[in-house]
Amino acid sequence: MSISRRQFILGTGAGLILPSYYEKVFSFFENRGEPLIETPKRVSRDLYAFDWDCEIFELYLDELQPEPPGPMTIREYAKRYFGDEQGYLDAYCCERDGIEVDFDAILDAEMVENTWLRQDSPMARAYRLLDSLDLGPDFASGDSVGQIQFLNCPNPGSNYLGAQTEDAVSISLLQKRLNELNTGIRVTLVGGW
Repeated sequence: MSISRRQFILGTGAGLILPSYYEKVFSFFENRGEPLIETPKRVSRDLYAFDWDCEIFELYLDELQPEPPGPMTIREYAKRYFGDEQGYLDAYCCERDGIEVDFDAILDAEMVENTWLRQDSPMARAYRLLDSLDLGPDFASGDSVGQIQFLNCPNPGSNYLGAQTEDAVSISLLQKRLNELNTGIRVTLVGGW
């Protein structure tokens, strides 16, 4: 279980949010009720910020309507998530424990969905991509003006892996930072706006 944060910090150095830009973003939100989104010059990917109407924006990479895969054989599952059958056997210690595996058997749907949620879902892909970028410091600061939360199994029994933000201003600041890093990622708001 873990929750970490990357914060957008006011300042005048590289990677910091200029106070004048923050004022522009905040004023835009105050006047229009929506975040300021400055689309990158060249768009290569989409990051959807879904507004759940509860002050949380959940981030999805490349697609918005996630669909877990349908039924899979153990062989299909092994190839998709472990590279091949041997990778599956090694991961689950089947050979060491003397467990015979019928690779043509249909795997439990819940296991497939749980693995998909952690590996292939748009939420997990957004988590991994954003976590790999230099979005800002991951410690508390008095000059923090927004943040992205990274949630990895945030509560007992959860298999959720995703990134969220709690306000529209953070969406604007995220797009600004993605543009500064030349990622080509366009943030698109979906939901209550």
